[in-house]
Amino acid sequence: MILATFPAGARPHRADAGGGPREISQNGGMPTQPRPSVLVFATGGTIGMHETGRGLAPDPEFPAALETVVAGICARAGVDFRINHLTPPIDSANADAETAPRIARAVRARVNTHRPRGVGITHGTDTLAFTAARLAFELADIGAPVVLTGSQLPLGTAGSDAPGNLALAIGAAVRAKQGAPASIAFGGSLVPAVRATKFQTDDPAAFRAERGLGPNPIGMVDRDAPGGDPLTAPARIVTFRFVPGVTADDLRAAVGARPDGIVLECYGSGNAPTARPGMLEALREASSQLPIVAVTQCATGGIDLGRYAVGRELESTGVIDGGDMTLEAALAKLAFAVDRGARGPALRGLMQANLVGERGC
Repeated sequence: MILATFPAGARPHRADAGGGPREISQNGGMPTQPRPSVLVFATGGTIGMHETGRGLAPDPEFPAALETVVAGICARAGVDFRINHLTPPIDSANADAETAPRIARAVRARVNTHRPRGVGITHGTDTLAFTAARLAFELADIGAPVVLTGSQLPLGTAGSDAPGNLALAIGAAVRAKQGAPASIAFGGSLVPAVRATKFQTDDPAAFRAERGLGPNPIGMVDRDAPGGDPLTAPARIVTFRFVPGVTADDLRAAVGARPDGIVLECYGSGNAPTARPGMLEALREASSQLPIVAVTQCATGGIDLGRYAVGRELESTGVIDGGDMTLEAALAKLAFAVDRGARGPALRGLMQANLVGERGC
């Protein structure tokens, strides 16, 4: 990954590589407190595209356009900025298991160097909720609020929602408390990253929180746990959805593709077709090989494996109760836990704990 860095031009309060920006007072040249700054990461997506006649594609003029817009937002807010671009930009539909951890490493490195007040990240909308959920775990301890955004229309398009979303993201990033959880700024609303899902394909308000923020988040992530080496291959977590036609062989096929974990999308409060021939045996076999976390297919509520007999049968196979986590949060958290070496009871305990507000039950 190549990062092209665009500092905030030749403004008098520009953040530089030597530390935070500084002001010079008019009385004796004594330095005053530095102005707050925001770090903007552009990773790709519709916001940085233009119409080519063959569909939307990355816009070579986007870096200059983004700097102009961000400069205006930051001037009005009285903050400095730096902009980093991922080169080449990521089409969010092509995001993979490495995408979010790679963004997290880049953000962490630059936050450690430049110490911004907040971080804004632009991303394509298709997988924005997945990346945002993973970054909520990865960047929980960096000491700067993280806000992700994007747009339904390219920045250079008339009537684009990009300037408004950028203004909301930057404003939230520099005003939030330092321990605030990662969020998504979109369509005039701020949505917790670990509770967000995309529910509209083209509406300006494309994201919503499917469930409320979990109470009393622990907010602590063990960065020194084994398995967190960024040079190792990231965990590949996939989903398996129960539908009336699914069979035990379908589940075995999913496990046979050798993922590092599975998020099981269950009916209602955690029900599964356990009477289907071989299904319980297939679930036991799968749980003995890799972690399986159950979440509900419903938009609200959560898993209660003790409510129905079929739910208790599911629990007996070793499946982990995912509470009321969204699908995106469960995928992100399981990958994060596996990447950091959590296994067996430790992984189960981690998945059932509330780290950054991802679960309320």
